[in-house]
Amino acid sequence: TGGSVSEGVGVTGITSDSDDEFFECEDYEDVTMTTAVGVGEGSECESDEMTWEDQMCIEDQMLSESYQDSFSHIPEGRLRPCGDLHLLNVDELLYIPITQEPAPMTEDKLEEQAEILTKLGSTSEGSELRARMQSACLRSDMQSFKAANPGCALADFVRWYSPRDWVEDTQSESHLSHRMTMAGNIWADVWGSAWPIPAHRQRRLFDDTKEAEIVLHYLIAIQPSALVQGMVPMILHAAIQRIKHSDDSSVTSLPSLMEQIINEASSLCQSKCLHAEKLQRVLDDIKLAEVVIARTQSLTMKFSGLHTERPDAQHELERFVSSLIDQPEVDVLGAGRGPAGDVISKLFAAAQRGDSTDEDQSELDVDPVPGGSPLTRFPPPVGREFILRTMVSHPAPYSRTMPQRMYCVLSKGEYRLAGAFCTDTTFQ
Repeated sequence: TGGSVSEGVGVTGITSDSDDEFFECEDYEDVTMTTAVGVGEGSECESDEMTWEDQMCIEDQMLSESYQDSFSHIPEGRLRPCGDLHLLNVDELLYIPITQEPAPMTEDKLEEQAEILTKLGSTSEGSELRARMQSACLRSDMQSFKAANPGCALADFVRWYSPRDWVEDTQSESHLSHRMTMAGNIWADVWGSAWPIPAHRQRRLFDDTKEAEIVLHYLIAIQPSALVQGMVPMILHAAIQRIKHSDDSSVTSLPSLMEQIINEASSLCQSKCLHAEKLQRVLDDIKLAEVVIARTQSLTMKFSGLHTERPDAQHELERFVSSLIDQPEVDVLGAGRGPAGDVISKLFAAAQRGDSTDEDQSELDVDPVPGGSPLTRFPPPVGREFILRTMVSHPAPYSRTMPQRMYCVLSKGEYRLAGAFCTDTTFQ
């Protein structure tokens, strides 16, 4: 065969039995030659300007014609010997080739590829096309192996690539497994069409330039709704990571809340379309976690910044803050004379003077009224509540002891009195 290449014209005259070969000059858009180049038996290449891709393309096509049998070429792309293994047909060591890295696949690409493979159907043509699509990496590895091991056979490749398909009998006779020898095996088909080409001269399994163009085109034509849907998982992940970095181990309820948020966010992001109700629940849980952390940090700063005379006061204040976060009501030990009560009274005093709670410690320790009691630090009460509880026998002295309760509230322009009384009706 023979042909010529000139500016703007692809290589012609190269015949091929398949449509999925990995070396075609038409794939490179920057073919620029100023002098015609002949490609064929006995032809010489002369060019005033030739790109690296052009040279590689021509050499690959020459290899496809001259070295298809994998016997008569110089070994290329060897990494290291594969132990003590030798080639079966040639008395040479078996070398591990330098191969290409598999193409990375994102979740959407995996779903797209699975959908394409499913649409091919179960016909013979669809099955053949599906096998070709899935064997791109296998073909590349076979080409690298042939380039590194002249004279190799499929059995040599299987011994390195898939040792479990190389069966060694007790009679020292080894052979390929039944899976490799059955009719229509894709490995045998790919091996027959693979030529010895080292990895650095093969067509790339992952074309980063092409993928970048696809991404840019997608961003140009993307709809606002699709953009928001694509950003939601990253925003939720960033919010969860921020909360985890701000996590306070003293809050016992926060780990369970974080686990719930992660489960809900994972379930939401795995669905193809965002559900507004599920997203709102995740946002509400994140907001609740932020509120819990903010309250913990605020209370810790307020109660740890004020010292008391008791040596064990700090430990008691930490316990008080932790209980205050997790419980709706907390007892103040020692009332106004305890460490927590003393800090609370100082905070009220600061509020009474109109100052911030993080003011200087010496100012907080000063009573608002010289010589006054700590009670003067609190603002005037909005109302007064009185609760009386007791256990008495009612209605007779020999009746069972029953709980009795009376409640009274006094506020400006209001007076309420309520009672709850229990009566023993036995023998009455």
